Amino acid sequence: MSALLSLNHNLTACAGAEVHLKLDGSYDVRLLKLSLNKKLIQIDAKKRYSGSSAKIITDSLAEPLAITITGKGVLIKKTNRLDVISEGSLQHLFPTFKLAEFYMQHFAAGENSYISIVRKEIADAVIEAFKKQGVEVFMLSLGPFVVDQVIPQINSYEGILRFDGHQVTLNAVKDWAAYTYDAEVKSAFPLKIDIDKMPEEFLVAYATAFQLILNDKLELVEVESEQISQKLSELMAKQKFKKYGAAALFFFFGLLMLNFLVLSAYNSNNQELMSKAGKQSYIYENRQKLEEEVKGKENLVKKLGWNKGYSYAYLCDQIGRSVPKEVLLDELSINALSGASTGLIKETQLETGRLIIKGQTSSIYAINDWIYDLQQKSWVKNVQLEKYTADDQKQAQVFTILLKY
Repeated sequence: MSALLSLNHNLTACAGAEVHLKLDGSYDVRLLKLSLNKKLIQIDAKKRYSGSSAKIITDSLAEPLAITITGKGVLIKKTNRLDVISEGSLQHLFPTFKLAEFYMQHFAAGENSYISIVRKEIADAVIEAFKKQGVEVFMLSLGPFVVDQVIPQINSYEGILRFDGHQVTLNAVKDWAAYTYDAEVKSAFPLKIDIDKMPEEFLVAYATAFQLILNDKLELVEVESEQISQKLSELMAKQKFKKYGAAALFFFFGLLMLNFLVLSAYNSNNQELMSKAGKQSYIYENRQKLEEEVKGKENLVKKLGWNKGYSYAYLCDQIGRSVPKEVLLDELSINALSGASTGLIKETQLETGRLIIKGQTSSIYAINDWIYDLQQKSWVKNVQLEKYTADDQKQAQVFTILLKY
């Protein structure tokens, strides 16, 4: 049996019990358990117990419990609708009534009010009987009036609802116009909640549990007791704390997981960047090392007299062929030695790519033309006249040409 809900509730399971007080002092207990799964409310179990208060139920009960007391000791009076409930306003119904000695319940139905009372010692004995078996009562109702909470779910016909000795006359708007009790009264047809059958003796228990599980959404039909209401408020506060505490725990867990994933991503990126930086540093260090090796080998090659691939014979031949007839060569020096003194040691090395030409001439024009011819050769980089003077001893003009190749 189920009912579809569209609201979010704090309780996910509860139990409701009708405790019918018999004339011989024994109890007839009808117990029903409800659970809420997402938006679907379901009946999990129905049990019936009979006997003394020493063992009011025989099974363990973990769900919060609401009870409705009916039968012996519960007095019900109908009157015109009362807007203010006080000891004075109830004197015409209960002339010897002392509010402090009774639990009182007011059920307003259209133009009528139904006042239900029970002595506190009777109701407290029932509550204590449950408590001795480890079951706490969080809501107390009197009479069948809690059934009003589920009337929209019940299949009633011709405005009369009969169940388990109770007879309710309903007006056009489903308000209670009249109520009577006769133990012989039974429903003429099977009762149904929506489309599922409901044994009529469990209808009050079902309505009691239904009111408890939806207590934060319904106008409650219950006794006016600050002590019992305080227990229900504490229960709901615990349920809210569990629900929102779990949500907060899930939220912070999700946030922690998100932070972990972000940190892992950043750490992975950082490791990748460090790897790239390490590779670049390794390449840079290797480059410096290679450059130093190249420079060292270049210096070694220079010391060994490497002539950039040109043979000395080739260079001499090229110079010899190009010498003008007006020129007389005195000296041809290829890669002359150069050096610097460091203490007692004189370090020398070949100056590769340099060719020094010294000689005599009778015509500066011949020198200029020769320099021009030399500059046209593909292997020559630069030709420069470094010296041109008259030599009285030789009675000629002497010159020095620097050629780089």
